[in-house]
Amino acid sequence: TENGLGFKREARFWSDVGPVLFDYWWNSFTSSPKVKLRTVIGNVMRSSLSDVTEMEGAEQNATFEQRIKVDLHERNAPRIFNSMLSLGGLYIKLGQVLSVTALPIPEQYRVLFRTLQSNVPNSSDFDLVVRPTLESELRVTDLNEIFEYIDTTPIGAASIGQAHRATLKST
Repeated sequence: TENGLGFKREARFWSDVGPVLFDYWWNSFTSSPKVKLRTVIGNVMRSSLSDVTEMEGAEQNATFEQRIKVDLHERNAPRIFNSMLSLGGLYIKLGQVLSVTALPIPEQYRVLFRTLQSNVPNSSDFDLVVRPTLESELRVTDLNEIFEYIDTTPIGAASIGQAHRATLKST
């Protein structure tokens, strides 16, 4: 895209998502050295405890693994959510879709993504973002050619746009 904005957005996406992916791999994938070590230590501890039945050990291990996943989701859901907000547009729309999909999305993500259904932040920089966009779309060099008044504070925002009060010139 112009001025490398697409590359900058992609770099921002991966700098936000990369550490989250690593966190999930490091703490929950069987190929991770940490998980392999945790499995070995758990097996050694279970075999050394003669008063713990094999069933109790399996239940404790399952509970421990579930807690790890909950912790991962609680730690990373806000990071992904904030990344979606900062990247805007399509990423916010993706969050909205994921909040209501039948896919097995962890509840920690779904709760945050639901806020995108009715609470999307607006672009606060009217002169650097909104004005140039409007002028380009309306094919004018100055919005004063068309509008008598434009409120720079949006009255509403959505995933790919926002609304401003304006009064057309009477000509």
